[in-house]
This record gives sequence, C-alpha cells and structure tokens, in this order.
Amino acid sequence: MWGLLPAGLVVVAGWVFWEKTYAARGRSPMVDLGLFRIGSYTMGTAVAGLYFVGVPSVWVLVAIYVQQGQGFSALEAGLLGLPAAICTAAGSHLAGLRVMECGRKIVIAGLLCALAGLLICIAVIELHAIGMIGIWWLLAGLAFLGLAQGAVIAPNQALTMLEVPLESVGSAGGVMQTSQRIATAVGMAMITAVFFATLAVSNWDVAMRVGLAAIVVVALATLWVAVADQRRRSRKVQKNER
Repeated sequence: MWGLLPAGLVVVAGWVFWEKTYAARGRSPMVDLGLFRIGSYTMGTAVAGLYFVGVPSVWVLVAIYVQQGQGFSALEAGLLGLPAAICTAAGSHLAGLRVMECGRKIVIAGLLCALAGLLICIAVIELHAIGMIGIWWLLAGLAFLGLAQGAVIAPNQALTMLEVPLESVGSAGGVMQTSQRIATAVGMAMITAVFFATLAVSNWDVAMRVGLAAIVVVALATLWVAVADQRRRSRKVQKNER
C-alpha cells in the first residue's frame, strides 16, 4: 500500500504539468492553478486536507475498537458519537456567528479542541486498560472532537474562499472538496493500517492508543499550518495599516 503513495505523487505531478501546458495553449484548464497564488486559499486548502487526513479516522477507529475489542453492539457504538454530533451542531453555529470577526483564530481554537479530545481519548483508554474507569468516558473526548468539527470545517471553508475571485469560485470550491475527499480516503487507509499493524503485535488498547497518537501528529501539523496562516494574515493587516 505504501508504495502507491509515490505513484500517486507522480500522477499529481503529471496532472499539474498537463494543466499548465493546456492553459499555455490558450485553452481553459480544469483547474486554474493561479488560485494557489492566493495565500488564504492555499493555506486554507492545506488546513482542510490535513484535517481530513487525520480527524475523520477517529470515528472508524472508535467503531472498530468498541465493537470488536470491547464487545459493544452497533447501537452502543453509535450512542458514543451522539454527544459529539450535538457538539458539532452547536460548535458550527457559534463559530459561524464569529468567523468573520475572529478569522483563523476560530479554526485554531477548533484544532486545539481536537487535540484535547484526542488526548482525553488516549487517557481514557489507558485508564480503562488498568481497570480504573469505564470505556464510556470516551464520550468526553469525542465531545471535544465534535466541537472541533464544528469550529474547523465550515469556518475554514469560508475563510479559504474569502479572497477567491467570483469567476473562479466554482473551480476553487471543487478543488477544495476534492482534496478533502482524497485526504479522507488516504488518511483512513494510513491510520487503519497503523492500527492493525500495531494490533498484530499487541492488543486492542495499545493499537487504539497508537492509532490515536498518529492522528495527534496529523492534527499538530494542521495546527501548524493554521497558525502560519494566522501570522500571514496579521502581517498583511499590519502592512495595510502603515
């Protein structure tokens, strides 16, 4: 599986070359690569891509872990995600009210919530493994992840598209959505591969902690990009004020 990643990069490089030469002949390319000269669009698309590589895989790992590793029914596994769904709706509403005022800080706060949720889940699994608490305490960590989804996904989309010219919004939105779908597929393949490779040499609790730790690494990378974009925006504002 890992060998397919370099092959995928070659395909992407070939597509970029084709788009450039196609546009150079005066034709209309599928994607205007000039969009990536817009800082907010490039950084926002990177935030979205990285986020979808990591965080959506949590729900796959949780479903596998609690059903196959802990003996939960499908209904019980679904109930674990119910508070997170409510928190996602609440977080999305609150973030939507303030996104134009606070900008990328909303997304950064959401990513911090995601990291907190992941660390809580890791702690719960560790404490459960030594018999101190029940696995239902995962509800707390997953609730933080729900808040994160509400504060990251929709606000990031709004901020990413903010400076895109009107005539390019269709193409820009399509590229962003496609990157999210590809990132989700690649991320789930990678994270579950890490999970099952660990499970093969350990147990369910260790495999779950390692899988979540891998997602923490991706979330930290996403946070780094979001902070970098916030700094870029701050410098731009300061420059305009002079």
